[in-house]
Order: sequence, then C-alpha cells, then structure tokens
Amino acid sequence: MPNVLDETDVDVMTESIDSAIDEESWHVGPTDGTPDLSNGGMVNGVRVRPSKDKTVRKGRAAARRAWMWNGTESLLPLAWDPDGKVHDGGRRYLRKRYCLCCMTGGFQPPKCPRCANIEQPCPRCGGSTDRKKIIPCFYLKLEDVPFPTNVYGSIPCFLPFCQRRGALGFKSDEEMRLHARSRHRTEYQAHMDSVSASKVDEVTELRRRLDDLMSSMAMKNVQDQTPPTDEAPLYVSEKPKAQRRGRPARKT
Repeated sequence: MPNVLDETDVDVMTESIDSAIDEESWHVGPTDGTPDLSNGGMVNGVRVRPSKDKTVRKGRAAARRAWMWNGTESLLPLAWDPDGKVHDGGRRYLRKRYCLCCMTGGFQPPKCPRCANIEQPCPRCGGSTDRKKIIPCFYLKLEDVPFPTNVYGSIPCFLPFCQRRGALGFKSDEEMRLHARSRHRTEYQAHMDSVSASKVDEVTELRRRLDDLMSSMAMKNVQDQTPPTDEAPLYVSEKPKAQRRGRPARKT
C-alpha cells in the first residue's frame, strides 16, 4: 500500500490546480543507468548525499486519494520535483476528462477525440463539441462526484491485509478474481496452487473410500452366492398324515 497524501497537508492556495492547462510544465528525464550512490552522487542533476544517523520518521507521499466520476475510489500518483519538496498534486490525472456521450475517458480537454473524429463522427451527437457532455474523470471529494454508484459488495479479497474488505468488498467472485490477478498476481497464484493441491488430496481420498466401498460390496456378493455346506435333499417324500401319527392309512 503506497503512502497516501494527507489532505490536511495540501495547501489549496499554493497548489491552485488549473483544469484548463493543456501543456505540462514539468518533466523528468530518464535515468541512464544506476550509479553507485553509497557515497553520494548525481542523479538527473540532483545531488544525493548519504545520511548519517538520520532516521526518516515519515516518508513523502507517493499518491493522492481521489474518486472517479462514478464514485470508485482511486489513487493518483504524485510527481515530485528534483529536490523532492514540491509535488504536482496529481494534476496530470485531474486534467483528464470523460465523455458522457460515447463513454470514453482519459483524454485531455476541450473536446472528445472519439466524438470529434472527422472520418467516423459519433452517431449520437454527430461530432458535437458541446462542453456540457465533458466532465472530469477524477474528483478530490466524494461529494462532488456527479454519478455516484454503489460499486462495493460484501465479498472480501482473499488476502487478509488488503483494504478491499468489509464495506469495500466486491459484488461478485469474478470481480474479486480480476482484482487479485491484477493487484496480487504472485499471491493469487500461490493461493490457487494451494487450493488445487488441497482439491487433489480430497479427490484422492474420495477415490480411496470409493474403492474400499466397492471391494466390500463385491465380497458381500461373493458370500451371498456361495452355497452352504449342509445342503438340503433335492427330493423329500411326504408321508400321509396318518403314517406320520403312527396310524395305518385308511383304505379307500
């Protein structure tokens, strides 16, 4: 979980985020290689000095909390200056817009590139450049979200330390698995391996019990079909009732 910027540390007057800016005023060049900075050095024109007996109690924030146009919570990465003292407040993402006509987001104002396409204009608005259909993608306050929706459910993430639990759960198992495959790829793979291994053990145990049951049933059938040793005679002559009682039979 990255260190999130506390809104109490933001000076709104000095920050002055302008959503109409089209060009970014600050860029960071790529770093050519990774030099040995154990004794200090230069990185992109910044002098790095080794710290001596200095404990950093609180690191600088790496992201800023924001909400999308539909109420989904998100984190906007912060870009710091070379001295590490001033950040952009997530301005690169706060300038992005969303089109309510074609449902396209992530573009820069003032017009939607999909609706204003000359070769294939939008069939709904006919390539209109009306700014009323263009809204920001991200908002710094949840109260400012124009179309809030309930995007959370009661299904928690499989990781116990993930923040998507409780009131921030998922609506379905598919959403949870998509989140796990994108955010916790290694942990989710290990989790699935353990689940599959446990299933294999259960199948093996069930097969063993089934084999024992079938063998016991086969033994019982064999015992039922085996004739007894003291067999009864095939033919038994019956005597009249009178002879059985010790009286001579009456002549007819």
